[in-house]
Order: sequence, then C-alpha cells, then structure tokens
Amino acid sequence: MCKRERTLGSENPAELQAEITRLRAELGAYRQALSRPFPVAILHWPADELDELLASYPSLSAEYPSHAAHLATIEASLRELSASGTPNLGIVTGTVPSYEAFAASEATSPSDPTLLPQYATTLAARGRAVAWPPERAAQCWCASGKTYGACHGAGA
Repeated sequence: MCKRERTLGSENPAELQAEITRLRAELGAYRQALSRPFPVAILHWPADELDELLASYPSLSAEYPSHAAHLATIEASLRELSASGTPNLGIVTGTVPSYEAFAASEATSPSDPTLLPQYATTLAARGRAVAWPPERAAQCWCASGKTYGACHGAGA
C-alpha cells in the first residue's frame, strides 16, 4: 500500500478517486473564498462580552473606556474609512472565548492590545464580517434592535 492510500484510508481506486474529487472541490471552495474582496473589519464587542473582557483583562480598558464609547468609535472609524475611499468595510463581533483561543494560537496574552486588530482580521478572513453600512431598513450592527437609520446610521 502506498503512502497516499494509507493517508486516504482505502485501497479501492473508486473510493480514492471519490476522495480526490471531494478534496479538489473543497480546495476550489477555499480558493474562491480567498479570492473575494477582503473587508477592512472593525471589532465590535457586545456589552456583555465587553464587560467580561474588561473583567478578565483590565489593561484593555484603555482601548474600551465604556461600551457607549466603543460603539461610537466603531461608527466614527467606519465613516472616516468610508470617506477616505476605503472599500469593503465590515464589522466583526468578538467573543471572549474566541479571543482567548486566538491569543493562545498566537502564543501571546489576551491582554495585549496589539492583538485586537489581528483578531478582527482573522474573524473577517473566516467570513464573519458583516458589511457596513447596513441598508437603512436593516437592523443596526450594534444589536440594539433598532434599524440602522434610527440608530448608528442616524445623521449619516
């Protein structure tokens, strides 16, 4: 049995061909995902996640003085990027467990503020970015339950 047969777990040529076809399709889907326009993603922490993040890593409070300030900073940053002509803007929502796992994968501490943009970029690369700005009738990205036009999109 050759190495590839052992790796794929079969000596049956039909099963091997089917597995090769499946792997080619998976690779094609992966290439297609990577060829999509890559969004510039801003990291959003829901209120409960931000509270948990700051309780666990108080040094990040310099980055996030309050949840209201965090939300205002997101919208202001996205508007500034849009005004400068930056395309493909998006918002990714963080969770503390996901952020801690990301920090562990990077062999660094979650308290390191330079890790935050890397985390946002990774979430965006995994297809977790929500396009900004939302349509006026769509729900706001902040999860307030209001439409974007009546919430953070007011005055846009």
